[in-house]
Amino acid sequence: MRTFYFALLLLVPLPASARVVSETIYFLQPDGRSYLLERALRTAATNHRFYVDKSVHREDLRHVQPQQFDWDDRSRTDVNILSFDSGGFTVIYPGRFDDTQLTATGNGEWLFKSWDGHKNAQGRYGIWYAPDDYDAFTYTWILPDNIEPLSYESNREGNWVRRGNSVSFHAEQVNNLTFEIRFRVTDAEPPPHPGADTTPRATPPPRDTVVVAPRPAAQRLPLPPAVATGGCDADCDGDGVANRDDRCPGSGAGAVVDRQGCTVGDDHDSDGDGVVNARDLCANTPRAAHVDRAGCSLDTDKDGVADGIDDCLATPEGTPVDARGCATP
Repeated sequence: MRTFYFALLLLVPLPASARVVSETIYFLQPDGRSYLLERALRTAATNHRFYVDKSVHREDLRHVQPQQFDWDDRSRTDVNILSFDSGGFTVIYPGRFDDTQLTATGNGEWLFKSWDGHKNAQGRYGIWYAPDDYDAFTYTWILPDNIEPLSYESNREGNWVRRGNSVSFHAEQVNNLTFEIRFRVTDAEPPPHPGADTTPRATPPPRDTVVVAPRPAAQRLPLPPAVATGGCDADCDGDGVANRDDRCPGSGAGAVVDRQGCTVGDDHDSDGDGVVNARDLCANTPRAAHVDRAGCSLDTDKDGVADGIDDCLATPEGTPVDARGCATP
């Protein structure tokens, strides 16, 4: 069973007057499973470790502040570790709830549980901090228009606030927190905002997506005869994926495919950027790219290096940079 928790470990003692302030924000996607997660911590400490699930990889990190950190995915088998030489940090990365966290309860309703019931050797569980408690703790879900929150609760006393389509929990002097949130998913796409122009318009295919007459995602077409004889070009099935990278060489010139050349449906996220294909206008962005709501890479400082892999996000425009987005000598 997958363990799903966040742990923050302080490496040095805090002054008696110091405060530990934590914020967790889920930006849930219309499918009800995918999300973009922001975790932020503010303290007076000079060192911290942030534990994340093994399913999170370094290339998944969309934003890390401060930009200097250590990533350790080898010393432990249960978690990966981010280490910071600072008292505060912010981390943003995408994820997807699995069946141990999300349970269907019927009629389009789902129950999310943040904790699988297991404690560590020190008795810690859920979202925890050591060696002391959180002085101020906030936990928020921001939901798309097609998802309705039905109920929400925590194992700790605190204040729940609902604003529009978001719910937020705030408490003080707490630790080892768990949450249960029940919600209903309606349409796969959120309805248009009031006053929006819904007149159909012809939209050209995005430049980095192969879109032709779609076939069912599960359909596997026979290989073209030229594949067996080698008498074709670099892309034998005409799906836009080179033969050397194509794991489904029979998908054909009538399929919507992912990077591996395999057919996918509109609810699939081919490039793993947290935006499903039905809404992704740039369906082949690099896995670590920081994207907008349309799934296209952002380049804040316009240096040619996408934000998600840019270690120097404020490089002056026109400055020569290296592959990390930092000014060259």
